[in-house]
Amino acid sequence: MIKIIRKYLGVLVALPFLLASTITISGAFEVPGFNGFAVGVGLTGASLHTKGTETDAEGTVHASNVKDSKAVEYASIFGEVRFTVADRLGLTLGASIIPGEAEFVKESKPDTDLTSTAGGTNTGTSTIKGKISNFQKIYIQPTVRVTDVFSVYLTAGLSTMDIEGKAVLVTSTDFNKTIASDGTHFGVGVMADLANGFFVKVEGNASDYDSVTFTTADSTTAKADMDEESVSLLIGKAF
Repeated sequence: MIKIIRKYLGVLVALPFLLASTITISGAFEVPGFNGFAVGVGLTGASLHTKGTETDAEGTVHASNVKDSKAVEYASIFGEVRFTVADRLGLTLGASIIPGEAEFVKESKPDTDLTSTAGGTNTGTSTIKGKISNFQKIYIQPTVRVTDVFSVYLTAGLSTMDIEGKAVLVTSTDFNKTIASDGTHFGVGVMADLANGFFVKVEGNASDYDSVTFTTADSTTAKADMDEESVSLLIGKAF
């Protein structure tokens, strides 16, 4: 299922740029309400919250192993197709990608594990790191033009990304694995139209991602849940 979602997201990410080529070459692209397309770049500051639990092979849950909040910044590239629904009411379909990768958790803690020797323990430091890559997002934005310059809009979107988990554990065997995760995004923003088709957007989003589970060689499972609050500045050009 995730592979299918990724294929559709990949097509939708490329769609605005394919439309750009079609319009530039033929000038014959006509869809009712079509109001042009836009491309641009964005800079996002976000707070990523991660909660994790570890369940060892004996079924014991270590509920407080990972709990981290981290500020991250990342750049994105986006493309949009815009439609006019009614007077001062528009609809934007868009897609964005985040080039590269970003670390979202890095935590170390003293840890203790019982050994097979009666009364014996193994002590040390457990470390877990996590980063995301191959992030792709599609979104829809109902837009209301307040003045000739300013518009407000709502955002709803779906995304997919790879989450790489790397852990050195006292209570289990180490692991370094990558798992795909999907997410949902909801937000609100304001857009200012500038001269010559340029525009600026400022928006805030809340995001929730599917939990991911990593299993070690000795059947210990590490589960992580992530959510995010972010503010983005986007600059682009409409055609």
